[in-house]
Amino acid sequence: MSQADAWVSAEFQRLAEVLSDYDPILALEMVPVAEWDNLIDKSKVFRVIDTHRNRIVLYADSLANPQDILARVWSMDQRYNKVIVNLDAQNRAAEALQLKRHEDEMAAKKDFAMFIAKNTKSRWIYNDRIKDEHFRDLGPKTTVID
Repeated sequence: MSQADAWVSAEFQRLAEVLSDYDPILALEMVPVAEWDNLIDKSKVFRVIDTHRNRIVLYADSLANPQDILARVWSMDQRYNKVIVNLDAQNRAAEALQLKRHEDEMAAKKDFAMFIAKNTKSRWIYNDRIKDEHFRDLGPKTTVID
């Protein structure tokens, strides 16, 4: 998906990561622009590829729900071709995407915490008192000019 990183949504980025975690052989990519004229359905600009065999597993619509795409991939997998697994594919896909979204949020929070810890030009308000980067008390909220 490197050719369209600027406009691919975070949902499809997570879908690509979950597919790679599920099976490293599978990859989500965007159909190259040169091949768009050959597509039967012009809206299906994403495809899941088996990189080991260099075959296309399925085409996916850019407006489709990534959860549905992941559920289709999981239900097509012949290693786990059981009725219960096929019934639970949708729920597992939703949980996997939520887990990946949660991991992204935790990484963003960690980055923000590291920024705060390394920032030397900040002031913090704690219990209506101003604290500096060394957590020294600078006085009440109204006495410090920002």
